[in-house]
Amino acid sequence: MPRHRGDFTMRDIPRMNIDATGLRIGLVTSAYHEEITARMREGAITAFVEAGGTEDDLYEVAAPGAFELVVLADALARKDLDGVVVLGCVIKGDTMHDQYICNSTSQMLAHISFEHEIPVGFGLLTLFSKEQGMDRAGGEKGNKGEETMNAVIATALGLQSIEEDLPDAARRHLEEDEDEGEDEEEYEYEVVEEYEDGEEAPEEELEYEEEEA
Repeated sequence: MPRHRGDFTMRDIPRMNIDATGLRIGLVTSAYHEEITARMREGAITAFVEAGGTEDDLYEVAAPGAFELVVLADALARKDLDGVVVLGCVIKGDTMHDQYICNSTSQMLAHISFEHEIPVGFGLLTLFSKEQGMDRAGGEKGNKGEETMNAVIATALGLQSIEEDLPDAARRHLEEDEDEGEDEEEYEYEVVEEYEDGEEAPEEELEYEEEEA
């Protein structure tokens, strides 16, 4: 029986060969819906250690709620870390409050990632029920804390690879292009007067008009 698209999880994606040895990762976990986020946190820590990281290289901070994840993630991103994992849980209520929280939080976390050029893992669950959260915090849907940590590690390694593997020749080429841009000749443009019908005025006539003036 074919599976519905929504039945697929991150576990269906082939596991990448990741090595967290030497990586320094920040971890921000929301205390709201702690019965869910605590299990996600445990999954993230386990994934980091199993990938070769040490808990001494894991910098943790707790957030009171989902919206506060942003400022704490930004503070960690400024500390020369290799990545930041953000974990939280928002369950839909009777108002649109959850939509405002989730939309603004996701956009601001993406901005932090681009601004500081490090991976910021989006582990904020957006749910309709607490049961959905338990399924995704070590239940039948896996552990989103573990998945988010693995994604951050893999992306951090990818960024390191880009930095290390960019050929020196390409670096020099980029530097030369920048130098050429700075040394470009400045062209002087001659202002030419025209008749009313669009034809250029002869040089001697221009001089004559200047004498008449």
